[in-house]
Amino acid sequence: MSNVTGLTKRLDRIEARRGGDTITGLLNLAGYPSEIAAEAVRDWRTWVADGRARRIGSTLVLRGPILTVEQWAARHAPHRGSLQ
Repeated sequence: MSNVTGLTKRLDRIEARRGGDTITGLLNLAGYPSEIAAEAVRDWRTWVADGRARRIGSTLVLRGPILTVEQWAARHAPHRGSLQ
């Protein structure tokens, strides 16, 4: 058996365990608008290949943007006047 044939069979087994080609759930961690999320569901293979989404079973997880340390700190810094 060639390496390509073996890899293809392995990929087929993995895909079979994932529940087929149907996406039945969506976890939108990125906060994309519904139109973009719907496009991601339609074209989920491309989104997964590009690293913009991850498939867990029949659920598609849309990833949020990767933040720099400064962006993360600014987003999660306590606001003035908040209770501490």
